[in-house]
This record gives sequence, C-alpha cells and structure tokens, in this order.
Amino acid sequence: LIVACFFAEEQAQVDNLQSALDSANQALESFIEENSGEDGLLNDALNDKDKVTKATVTARLKLATDPDEKAALKQAKKLFDAEADAKKALKEAQEALDLAVFKQYPKLSIDEIKSLIVDDKWLATLESNIVAEIERVTQQLANRVKELEERYSEPLPALNQSVDNLSDKVAGHLKAMGLEWTL
Repeated sequence: LIVACFFAEEQAQVDNLQSALDSANQALESFIEENSGEDGLLNDALNDKDKVTKATVTARLKLATDPDEKAALKQAKKLFDAEADAKKALKEAQEALDLAVFKQYPKLSIDEIKSLIVDDKWLATLESNIVAEIERVTQQLANRVKELEERYSEPLPALNQSVDNLSDKVAGHLKAMGLEWTL
C-alpha cells in the first residue's frame, strides 16, 4: 500500500526493469535454443548437464577457431552479460525501493495510516468483494432467465395443439389395432 501511494514511479521503474530482465532472459533462451542443437554453433559449449552457461561460453570462446562459432559465442556472451546487467539493475532498484518504503514508515502520520488502512485496504477489499458478489448474482439471474426462456419458449396453445394432434394419432393407431380408447 505504501508503495502504491508514495512510490508509484519507483515501482513503475522496478516493473520496467523486470520486463527488461524478462526480455533478456527470453532473448538468451531463444538464442541458445536455436544454436545448441546437434549441429548448432553452441553445441561445443554445453556443460555436463547439457546446458550452455556463461562459463562454458567463455571457455569455448578461447578455444574456438571457426568464425561462425566465434560469432555465435560472442553473441551468447553478450546476451549473458545483458541478462546479468538486467538482474543487477533490477536488484538495485528493488533494494532502493524497499529501503525507501522502510524509511517512509516512521514518517507516516496517524491520518495517513488511517487513510491507508481504511480507504486503501479495507474499502478496496470490500468494494472488490461487493463487485464480485454482484457479478455472481447477476450471472445466476441471467442463467435462471435463460433456463426459463428455454422452458417456456413454446406457447401453451401450440403445446395444446401438439398434444391434440399426437392424441389423435395415438387414437388412430389404437383403432387400427382394434382397440377402442376414450378419454
């Protein structure tokens, strides 16, 4: 709550850094996946667990002679470095935000605390619960109306006519079999 009220910009920065880290992870994983198959350029950089790591890439880069393999290894190293930089930046930003939040606690006045707890926490929770209950009741009502609409979609005179027609057919069949039936 304190982050949302007092440090929205810092939280947005942390979120952006998290997105950057996710993008760096995705780029690294896709590059490794594309180039670490049986005939892939990073195949020789696999460790004992069939994983490509920064250490194996660095070690293989010293031994590689093929220009294509060197280029792939340099790209992998660059992606590993980008991922490490993104992790470091995210960690630093998160720690700075946590410290700022921690320092904000003693600065809160009684009115701010009441506002945070009552308005931002309790009332928000109540509002979301009320909205959820209204949606649930509305959905139940809509389902019940649909059920009734399906049940009564054919009008009573049409149903009576159908019953009369079928009764006449049954009476005709019974008469054809030699049975006399009266209602």
